[in-house]
Amino acid sequence: MVCLLISAAIAAWSWFRPYAWQPDPAARCKVVETLVTRDHSYYWVDVHLKVDPGKVHDLQKPVYLETAPGKRFEPADTTFGGRTGQPPAEIWLKFWVEAGDLAHPLNLHLNDGNLVVKATQGTPHLGAASYRNFTTNHW
Repeated sequence: MVCLLISAAIAAWSWFRPYAWQPDPAARCKVVETLVTRDHSYYWVDVHLKVDPGKVHDLQKPVYLETAPGKRFEPADTTFGGRTGQPPAEIWLKFWVEAGDLAHPLNLHLNDGNLVVKATQGTPHLGAASYRNFTTNHW
């Protein structure tokens, strides 16, 4: 019974924990998840964002992914989601990143803020599937 309760607590914690504990409020968004897909010696990094309630994403401001050494990547694709006639409630950004650049921490710059997409060093292990979905910034 104790093992079952511990397992349930761990499952609940992993389900409800945020991607990052203290996202920058100036970004006006929060990262929900990141999908990393290997494509030969490159990777697609898909970042799923939810816009903070009552906030609006500024389409006039630049959006880019930056490595710790300072290399910047602009989105290869951007998709917006939400109700018709309303500002977007969700945003999906897709970046084309070289393998060596994925080994560094990654920060997403948007609106007036900065969100941590990847907080750790090293290239993530994707396994045989060539893709992996991350729900925290520790990958």
